[in-house]
Amino acid sequence: MPIDIQIQELDTTGYNTANYRYDAYTGGFELSTPAHTVNNGKCQVYRYLSPFLPAGYPSSVTDDYTPYQIYDSLQAFASTIAGLLASRAVFVGMGVGSEDASVITTMLLYIAQATIGRIATIAFADRFSQQIEANVKFYRFFADIVNDAAFVLDCISPHLPILGRAITLCVSNACRALCGVAGGSSKAILSTHFAKAGNIGELNAKDGSQETVVSLIGMWVGGLVVSKVEGIAETWCCMIPLLALHLWCNWKAVKSVRLSTLNTERAVILFDGVLQGQTKSLDEVGKQEGILGKGDMLRTAEGRLLSSCKVGASVDELLRIMRLKELGVPGRPETAGERLARLLEVFHEEEYLLWADITTGQAVIILKEDASVVTQAKGFLHLMRLANSHSPLQKDKTKRMEDPQKSIMMPQQDDEILKYLEQTLHENSTLWPAIKDRVQAAGWELEKGTLEQGPSYRVRMCNGPDSKKDK
Repeated sequence: MPIDIQIQELDTTGYNTANYRYDAYTGGFELSTPAHTVNNGKCQVYRYLSPFLPAGYPSSVTDDYTPYQIYDSLQAFASTIAGLLASRAVFVGMGVGSEDASVITTMLLYIAQATIGRIATIAFADRFSQQIEANVKFYRFFADIVNDAAFVLDCISPHLPILGRAITLCVSNACRALCGVAGGSSKAILSTHFAKAGNIGELNAKDGSQETVVSLIGMWVGGLVVSKVEGIAETWCCMIPLLALHLWCNWKAVKSVRLSTLNTERAVILFDGVLQGQTKSLDEVGKQEGILGKGDMLRTAEGRLLSSCKVGASVDELLRIMRLKELGVPGRPETAGERLARLLEVFHEEEYLLWADITTGQAVIILKEDASVVTQAKGFLHLMRLANSHSPLQKDKTKRMEDPQKSIMMPQQDDEILKYLEQTLHENSTLWPAIKDRVQAAGWELEKGTLEQGPSYRVRMCNGPDSKKDK
């Protein structure tokens, strides 16, 4: 039987670079270069842009990578020009070109700016670093807001007295420091999302190449603008449209991202749809998801509301919510410990505990020691069932709103809460496997959720029905 071997050689972008065919007569391989047609024009474009695109583009990145990068490049262009205008104002404020300028004063001002900026970096990272991943869209846009605020302060500074100028420039540098932390962290998180093939390092390197080219073009255009624009009115006439364009492009860039992990807001949108019989796709949830809000208020499509929900809450937070209901109860109120024991009995087969006070709108999900990220999603869906507008708790809440004097939970009403918790738990546990499969089939990565925000805790049961004893 004659041997027939044909091999096509492709580069990392899928571009056909060579064809090999075995020649039985000569016993060797014939090499031929493919003649590309107009239909391969897209591959040619990718080939020429390869210094700026990840290898294997577009198959190596997610679908939202391209629109995000387009708007991100536009915002970088506008930001570069605005930055040059702001830098000129800073130079003027520091006395560049003035005979009255003092080198010592300028140096001290620079040291003060750098000091404030570094302190702001440390303080912001310490306070908010654990929230950035869960609210990456918010912090990505927040970074550009404070960056533009820094530009505005820079432009104002030359027209202030020396003390006001120093304070303004220090605040401006603090804003840039916040931008550096929020922007750098959020970009790293988005890069992880975009890198479908796990090529995070290369994607970041190519993103740096794109920014370099865009910034270079922006610098030349900005240099021309700065040389032509001199007056205060002219400067602001250029600065305001540039900042508006910068923020608009950033808004569009962040809005185009379709994250596949669950934070509080995305979980509310997704599970609210699940309870209504529909499993929303990444695109549907992304269109509904806000940017400026961080999901602190759990408002559903029908207006149901919880003021806060803490996933991975501490035991102290759980007890604090339970104690709220003991105030003003005639006679001996049921202790929080007794309620907690009853709650443990209800959830002894689960990897989480849930308590929601519909009166105050507070809810906590306590995670047990072996709780997984998927468990967090399951517990959050349970919370959504509990907050359903047709539940007895919601009806009871309506009555309390009509009569504030009855806003304190009585012990027998706690029995109703526990009974409804047990009822919704059974319903949630029964339906969860099918819901989980549907949600994952829609593209959601439940095992990579970011429902925990800030410091979170796990609990170990040392006694009781689900306790674990060291062997």
